[in-house]
Amino acid sequence: MIKSILPIGLVLLVIADCVEAGLMTGEGAGSIIARVNGQPVFASQMKVELQRQMRKHKNASSALVDRVRKQVLDEVIDRELLYQAARELDIRDLEQKISEELQSTRDRFRTEERFQRYLASNGLTQEQLWRTARRVVFIEEYLREKKLLAPAVTEEEIRDFYRKKTFKREEALHLRHILLSVEEDDKPEKREEIRYKAEEIRRMIDEGANFAMLAAQFSDSAEAKEAGGDLGFVKRGYMPMAVDEVVFSLREGEVSKVIETRFGFHIIKVVARRSAGMIPYAEVRDFIKRYLQNQRRQELVAAHIEELRAQASIEILSVNKRPLARRVPGKNDVTSSVKETQ
Repeated sequence: MIKSILPIGLVLLVIADCVEAGLMTGEGAGSIIARVNGQPVFASQMKVELQRQMRKHKNASSALVDRVRKQVLDEVIDRELLYQAARELDIRDLEQKISEELQSTRDRFRTEERFQRYLASNGLTQEQLWRTARRVVFIEEYLREKKLLAPAVTEEEIRDFYRKKTFKREEALHLRHILLSVEEDDKPEKREEIRYKAEEIRRMIDEGANFAMLAAQFSDSAEAKEAGGDLGFVKRGYMPMAVDEVVFSLREGEVSKVIETRFGFHIIKVVARRSAGMIPYAEVRDFIKRYLQNQRRQELVAAHIEELRAQASIEILSVNKRPLARRVPGKNDVTSSVKETQ
C-alpha cells in the first residue's frame, strides 16, 4: 500500500506522479473518486501510477485490474493522509528545500532540454511542479520529525543478518576493453583492415601507451569508451565465450591478444582479479544497513498510516466504475453505500 511513499528520497514521490501535480492540491478536473477528511481525490490522480502498474501485467483479468486500481487508490489516500498530517509543520528554509527537491527532479533527466520536453509532453506547468515538490518536502519533514525516515539499525542487527544470509560471489575480473566493431555484411578485405588496426593498437599498448586513452580514442563501444574502456568487475558469461576463455586465463595487469568475435576485434586488460567465495562483511555492511533501514521504515510508516486511517474520514466513491463504500473514524465495517460521482 505504501511502497510509492517510502522510497521518496523523496524525489517527487515517483517522478511520473508529477502528472498529478495540480490535481494533488484539489485543483484538477475529472471525477472525484474519494474524499479524505473532506479533501477530494480525483480519478486523474491515479492515472499515471495505474498505467505504470498495468504495464507489468499483459492480458490482465478484470479481477486483477480491480485489485491494482484498489492498490493505487490506497497509495493516493496514504499520501493525502501524510500530507494532511504534515501541512501544519513550521519548516525552516522551506523554499530552499523545495528548490533542492525540484533540482533533484531535474537531475534525473540529465539535461534541461529533456526535462522541459517531459513537462511539455505531459502538459505540466512550473507551478504544478512546485506544488508537488512542496508536498514532498512536507511529507519528508513530517516523517523525519516522527523518526520514521531513517530508523536506527544496530551493528549487531547488521552482523546477525550477515551471519544468517549467504553472501557469496563468483570469480570476477575488473576489465578495460577496446572494441573495433565489424558489420555482418563487411567484406573480408574490410575485416582485415579492421584487424590490422586492432593489431596496431595492441602494439602501441606493448610500447607503453595508456590503455584508457587508447580506448577513448579508438573503441567503438560507446559506453566503455566514455569510461576509458572500464567495464568494472565482470563475471564469466558476460563476454562472448571466445573472450572469456582468454581473459580468465590472464594474470592481473596483463593485456589480451586481439580476440575476434562476431562483434569485431577485442583487446582487453585485466585490471584486477576477484576470487570466488564469501563477500567480506566490510564490503556489504552498508548495503545490509540500507536494506534493514528500508525494511524497518516501511513497517513503521505502514503502522503510522494505519493510525492516521483509524482517525480519518475516508469516503470512497468509485474506483471500478461502480459504487464502493464509506469509512468513518473508529469503524472498519462498511457503513453505507455511496452513489458514484460522475
